[in-house]
Amino acid sequence: MSVLGRGLFLLAAILSLSLLAGTTQARPQVSVQTQLGATGIGGDGGLWKSTRLDLGLRAEAIYLRESPNDFGIGPYLETRTAAFVHADYGGGLVALLPVNGTWPVWLGGGGFARRQDHTFAPGGNVFLGWGGRSYNYHSNYAMAYGLLFDVRAHFGDERGVDLVLAATVDLEGLLLPLAYVTSSILH
Repeated sequence: MSVLGRGLFLLAAILSLSLLAGTTQARPQVSVQTQLGATGIGGDGGLWKSTRLDLGLRAEAIYLRESPNDFGIGPYLETRTAAFVHADYGGGLVALLPVNGTWPVWLGGGGFARRQDHTFAPGGNVFLGWGGRSYNYHSNYAMAYGLLFDVRAHFGDERGVDLVLAATVDLEGLLLPLAYVTSSILH
C-alpha cells in the first residue's frame, strides 16, 4: 500500500470513529503526564549505541469512554528529551484498550520534529503502555500512571531508531502533596 493509500485509510478510520463519537454522551477524559526513563539511542546503523536519561511531558484527550470498561481513542501532544541532547515535539493518536477497568493497555503513534544542533528533522513513533487510568465521573480530568515502551524513528542527518522505556506519572498526582501542604498551612 502506498503512502497516500495508508494516509487515506487512516483518515477514513478517524472519520468513522468520529461518527461513532456523535452517538455517545461521553466527555473527553483529559490527562497530563510526566515521563521519566531511559532512552537507548540508535544511529549510524546501530540499534543501541548509548543510553540517556529520558524526560517527557504528554497531554492526552481520550474520547468515547462512558465508564472505566470502555474503549477510548484520542489525540495526544508531547515534548521530550534525551538528556537535553535533542528535543522531540509531536503528537498523534492514542487508543485505550480496557483489559481491566483500572489497568488498561494503551497504544498509539504519531509524528514528531526532532531539534538537534539548531536544526529540525522529522520522525515517527509507536508506543505501548500499561498502567493505572482513572475514569472521572464528575470531571473531565482523569489521572494516568504506568509504564511506556516507545520506539522512535528519526530521519535527520543522523538517522536511527531510539528505544524508550519510561514511567509515566500524572502531573496532578505530583502536585497533590503541594496542595496538601498548602491547605495545611492555610487552615
